[in-house]
Amino acid sequence: RTVVLDLDLRKPKIAQYFNIDNKKGVVNYLINETTIEDIVYATEFENLDVIVSGPVPPNPSELLMNQRLDELLDELKKRYDYIVIDSPPMGLVTDSLELAKHVDATLYIVRHKYTHKNMLSFVNDKYQRGEIKHISLILNDYMEGRGYGYSYGYGYNYGYGSYGNGYHEHVKKKSFIKRIKNKFKSN
Repeated sequence: RTVVLDLDLRKPKIAQYFNIDNKKGVVNYLINETTIEDIVYATEFENLDVIVSGPVPPNPSELLMNQRLDELLDELKKRYDYIVIDSPPMGLVTDSLELAKHVDATLYIVRHKYTHKNMLSFVNDKYQRGEIKHISLILNDYMEGRGYGYSYGYGYNYGYGSYGNGYHEHVKKKSFIKRIKNKFKSN
């Protein structure tokens, strides 16, 4: 049995992936408004449950340091073989580092030509210091042999409201003409 727990409280996505209403979830549990039974949702997949984040709180980092999170995770360990935690990208907010102490392994998703290299240095530094353990990188969106007619936009569109347009500065996409010129320069 596996449960997916959406602890990206700033920009939750799990509810929409599973087509679940995000009105009640882990946030409601952490502020003592509901029970575990009320926030666990069965999915169409056998032995896979989901706990969505619930409403976006004004204090996500504080909630993740709440003792109720420890209680939730302890109870989930009794009920499930695997707990998969979705968190914000590591290094952009403190939430992921706070959650790292609860996990046995860390999967860091790296999007080809999208994730900034300095984020990998940050993750490597945290690993070497022992702040994260058993880390594996997953390379996502790699395309080999792109020919003419294809382009790739750069930027990071994972924004958190008051944190600006995204975790990283938005890099303006080059115009079509500049991309064509660069293509001929590189040949």
